[in-house]
Amino acid sequence: MSRHLLKRTLKYLTLGGLGTGSGYFLYKNDWEVSTIGVVRFGRAAFTALWIVADYKIHLRGIDYESPEYEKVKSEIHCRSALRLRELCCSNGGGFIKVGQHLGSLEYLLPMEYVETMKVLHNQAPQTPVTELFKVLEEDLGQKVQDMFVQIDPEPLGAASLAQVHKATLKDGTVVAVKIQHPKVKKHSFVDIKTMEIPKIYWDLSSERVLTMEFCEGGKVDNREYMKQHKISVDEVSRDLGKLYSEMIFVHGYVHCDPHPGNVLVNKTADGNTEIVLLDHGIYQSLTDEFRVNYCKLWTSLIKADLEGIKKYSTAMNAGDMYPLFACMLTARSWKAISSGIDKQQYTKSEDDEIKSNAATYLIQISEILNRVPRQLLLILKTNDVLRSIEYALQTRASSTSFINMSRCCIRAVAMDSERKCNTWTGWLQIRLATQWQLFKIDIYEFFLWVQTSSVVRFMSRKNNVIAL
Repeated sequence: MSRHLLKRTLKYLTLGGLGTGSGYFLYKNDWEVSTIGVVRFGRAAFTALWIVADYKIHLRGIDYESPEYEKVKSEIHCRSALRLRELCCSNGGGFIKVGQHLGSLEYLLPMEYVETMKVLHNQAPQTPVTELFKVLEEDLGQKVQDMFVQIDPEPLGAASLAQVHKATLKDGTVVAVKIQHPKVKKHSFVDIKTMEIPKIYWDLSSERVLTMEFCEGGKVDNREYMKQHKISVDEVSRDLGKLYSEMIFVHGYVHCDPHPGNVLVNKTADGNTEIVLLDHGIYQSLTDEFRVNYCKLWTSLIKADLEGIKKYSTAMNAGDMYPLFACMLTARSWKAISSGIDKQQYTKSEDDEIKSNAATYLIQISEILNRVPRQLLLILKTNDVLRSIEYALQTRASSTSFINMSRCCIRAVAMDSERKCNTWTGWLQIRLATQWQLFKIDIYEFFLWVQTSSVVRFMSRKNNVIAL
């Protein structure tokens, strides 16, 4: 018995010694326990178990169709969303990116989650300005007061990797200074014409500090701001869709973090609407083969070409699950896809069906995400964020977005065919066929415009009669 006790004592002393020694080593080397991968993983696992237990315990025995069930479920949604947000803030880095993404999925997640996580778009955990001053001085080699007349201590926005402060240079120029959180490097060891790019002040920028032109504007999902500044919501939605269609289908180089905190809209001096894309930290380069197949897949989806959908979904490794894959890409039901997503209006019943199926097919969705090319994963995330912006602007699934997408797909496929063509006559044939396809789209767009204009004129005339 005493021998067994001695073994246990030696075991605990050894473990205790290792723990104490490791803790001392981390302390002396300026590490924080919260940045260690196993600690962050453990925290995430505990939070997940806590959330699952909350649902199981408090919904047990309540009638699924009763008002009490909905009330209790909403309360659990709120508690669980808060726990998730606390987890994201505690773990930082990529966890905040995940939280920001969850805050953009209005069309998929319960609103309790969306509203709770949405604050991470601009209100991620903040670093005290005194700590940021150290980063500035370390990287730029000057005292803060020698570089700036003033730096607003309140950040304009704080995100997962950095936060932005409004500042004034010595010559009176107002700038935005983006400074990396001091702990980002430590986390990284574990986590490893409608667009304007702001001017960079390179002499006041470094690996961890970014000083750039201050861009005026409101968040892209702020309808009230657009109303106040007489900015067309439809125009913003159309231009943003056109911008991303060009990046994805034509150029194959895509900004993959377009959450509302990273996209501003404003009215220029000449009265045009301008979209300003911020935070160029996450880009995805697409191979030509992937890009062209993706163009052909979307062309098939828009045309309701079921054979084409199957063929190009298979090229993306979706296999027999191509109907579910098509639903994931379009965020539409298979019935709507089969009938033509550019013709079928998005309805409340379809929305309810999609949200219900998202949970039912979770395992299959995970399998598809494991199968598809890695370059598609960030595109899917980007599509989700863009749809959430459309949802907020109430312009979701408009015909205009499909028209712009079709134009880009046709151009991209034609460019690829021209590159592979070896004869002048073949090149001419491709060019004529492309122009004919684009002309048909122009005619279709004009037809839609005439229809809309007629309705508008009729409604205006009706309102005038009522006023009289």
